[in-house]
Amino acid sequence: MTEPARAGLLVDGNPISLEGVTIDAEIRDFCSRVTVTQRYRNQEEKPIEAVYVFPLDERAAVCGFAALVDGVEIVGEVKEREAAFERYDDALVEGHGAYLLDQERPDVFTARIGNLLPGKEALVRITYVAELGLEGDDLRFVLPTTVSPRYAPAEDRKGVGSSPAEAVNPPVLWHVPYGLELTVRLEMPSAIRGLESPSHPLGIELDGASATVRLGERRTSLDRDFVLLVKLQQPHEPRAWLEEKDGETVAMVAFQPRFESRETAAEVIFVVDRSGSMGGTSIAEARNALQLCLRSLREGSWFNVVSFGSRHEMLFSESRPYGDESLRQATEHVSRLEANLGGTEILPALEAVFASRRASELPRQLVVMTDGQVTNTEAVKALVRKHSETTRVFTLGIGAGASHDLVRGMARAGGGEAELIYPGERIESKVLRQLSRALAPALTDVRVSWGGLEVRQAPHRVPPVFASGRVLVYGFLEGPLARQTELTLVAKGSEGALSFSIPLSPEKKRTGSLVTLLAARALLRDLEDAADKEATTAAGVKYGLSSKWTSFVAIETRADAAPRRIELRRVPVALTRGWGGATGAPSMSMDMRSMRARAGSAKLMLTEPAYHRPPRPLDRIVVLQRADGSWDLDEELAAVLGVRLRKLQKKLEGATGDGEEAARAWATALALAWLESSAPESRGEWELLADKARAWLSRCAARLAGGEEWLAAAAPALTAPWFWQ
Repeated sequence: MTEPARAGLLVDGNPISLEGVTIDAEIRDFCSRVTVTQRYRNQEEKPIEAVYVFPLDERAAVCGFAALVDGVEIVGEVKEREAAFERYDDALVEGHGAYLLDQERPDVFTARIGNLLPGKEALVRITYVAELGLEGDDLRFVLPTTVSPRYAPAEDRKGVGSSPAEAVNPPVLWHVPYGLELTVRLEMPSAIRGLESPSHPLGIELDGASATVRLGERRTSLDRDFVLLVKLQQPHEPRAWLEEKDGETVAMVAFQPRFESRETAAEVIFVVDRSGSMGGTSIAEARNALQLCLRSLREGSWFNVVSFGSRHEMLFSESRPYGDESLRQATEHVSRLEANLGGTEILPALEAVFASRRASELPRQLVVMTDGQVTNTEAVKALVRKHSETTRVFTLGIGAGASHDLVRGMARAGGGEAELIYPGERIESKVLRQLSRALAPALTDVRVSWGGLEVRQAPHRVPPVFASGRVLVYGFLEGPLARQTELTLVAKGSEGALSFSIPLSPEKKRTGSLVTLLAARALLRDLEDAADKEATTAAGVKYGLSSKWTSFVAIETRADAAPRRIELRRVPVALTRGWGGATGAPSMSMDMRSMRARAGSAKLMLTEPAYHRPPRPLDRIVVLQRADGSWDLDEELAAVLGVRLRKLQKKLEGATGDGEEAARAWATALALAWLESSAPESRGEWELLADKARAWLSRCAARLAGGEEWLAAAAPALTAPWFWQ
C-alpha cells in the first residue's frame, strides 16, 4: 500500500491528488512489458479534474489504459485524438467520470482524471511494451520518472489554449509527497552474469537466467530515470520470433552482425549544449570527453566545435584541418566552456551548422551533446532528417532526465546512434564509442530478404548498422507461415557486399501480443515520420495504441450523474535531480507562472557554482597529446608520470638521429606504457588515441637508431627502481 500524502503540503492551497506510483515490469530477452499504476485520491470537498504530465519510454507502444473505481474496472479504448477529447468532455458535462491518456510527445504523456468525487480514489493503470536498448554488450532498461523543465522558443509559447510550452512543462516542486515503488522480473535466454544500476540502489534475487529486482528503498522519489544494466553470458545470438494474434502473423527478427570496420578521416563537428540546465557535473564531463575526442581524431580529418544556448558560437568560421595548431586552439577553447549561455536554442545552432560550407570532400558527421530539454523536438528532428543524405548525426543525452525523444529521435533521423549518460556514469567511453562510429564506415543499403514471403516491413527503411550494433526488423506476413524460411540481412560494407542469415520456423510460433504490438509501434513511427495522419490514426485504432493522433479514453457511467462544477488540479512533478547543478530545499517551489517563465526565459537558472571534478591523471595525460599522436618530453608529462624530467632524459644519452624526434618517441612510448599500466580499466577511453600514437611510433622507428625498441623499453622503465630515485 502506498503511503498517503504528507499533511500540509499544498499547491495553491490545495492538496496534491496523486498519492503514489507503482511500476511492475517484465523483461524477456530484449523486450519489456511494463504496467504503471497511478493512485489518485480527492481529499477535497468538491469534484476535481487531476491532470498529471509524466514521462514514458520513447520507444513504448502504449497498449492499455484502465481505471479502477469502487472495485469496478473501466477499460479505455483508442479513438482518434479529437474524438477522444470530445467523448471525455461530453462525459464531464453530463456528470460522469472520465479518464483520458494523451501523447504530448513520444516520451511525454498526460493523464486526465475527470470528475473525481470528494473522498473517492481511482487507480489508473497504463500498460506498454518496449524494446531494450544496447550498451556495448549489455542490455539497458530505462524507466523515466519525471519531466525536466523544457526550454521553449518563442514560437512554442504561442497558440490558442494550451501552448506547446505548457503542454510539456508541468508545475515543479523541489520535492513531491508521492513516491515510486518498483519491481522488475527478468526471464532471459541465457544466464544473467550481472545486474547493476547507476541510478538507484537495488535489491536483487538472481537464479540463473531469472531474476527479480526491487528498489533498495521500498519507496523512492520520482526525480530521476531508473536505469538497469543487464549482463548476459551469451548476448549476441541472432533471434527470430513468430507470433499469431487474431488471424494475423507477425515476425520479429534481430540481427547483430559482426564485421570489420576501421576508423578513417572525416569532417567531425562537435555540437555542445551550454544552456543553464547543463550546469554542474554535466558540462565538466562534456569538457573532458571533448578533450579525448579531439585527440582521437585521425590525421586528414577536419573538425569544428559549436556550442549553443540562447545563441551559438563556432570555434572556427568553418571546419579546419586537424593539426597541432588547430588542436591547440580547440584545447584552449574547450577548457573554458561553461554552462552559461542561457536557454536551449538548439534549432538555430543546427541550422547554422547545416548551412556552413563543406570545407572538404570528407563525410560530415555531427556529434551532439545535450540534456535534450526543449519543446520543439519535432522541428529539430525534421531539420536533421532533411539533411540526412549529407550529414550523419550521433547524439549523447546527458543527465538524470534527458529527453529520449530528442536524443534518440535526432539520431534516428540522422542515420546515427544515440547514447544516454546518467550522472555518475563515465561519459568518456560513450562519447568515444560515438566517435568511433562516426569515423568507421557503417553497413549501408541495409535490407532484409524475406525468402519470398509477402511482407509489410517496419521500419520500412532499415537504418545504417554500426560495429556491435543491432538490427530489429518486423514483418506483417500475408497469411500464416507454412514452412521454415531463410531470412537474410543484406548490406554494403567498406569491403563490399555482406549478408547474414537466420531461419524463421513455424514450429517456433507463439501466441500472444508482444511481437504484434512492437511491430505496430514500428509501423506507427514510420507513418508519424511521414506525417500520414489518416494512416496513423487507422493503425493506432486497429492495434489499440496511442500515437500522435490517437488517444485512450475511458468513461465511468454513473447512475446519479448530474452536472457539477469541477476544479482543475495540476499535479506537480519533482524537479529532476541535479538539474542545472541545483540542489533543492523543501520550501522552494516553481508554480505554473514560474514554469512559464522558465519556458520563455533564457535567463532562469536554478544553479549553484558548478562542481568541477578534479582532473584524473588520465585526463591530464590526454590533453598533452599532439595531433599526430605523439607526446613531447617535457615537465608536464614528467609531472603526470610522477618523475623528474632529467630522469626521463637519461634514456636519450647517446641516441643518434634527430634529437627532438627521439625525445618525442621516448615520451610517446612512456605515455603508452603508462596508459597500459595505470589506466587499464579506462581502455575504452584511450584506445583510439593510443592506436594513433602507435602508428606514429612505427613511422618514426625506421628513422631512429634502435627506434623499434622505444616501446619495449618503456614498460620496464616505469617500474625500474632507478627511474624513481
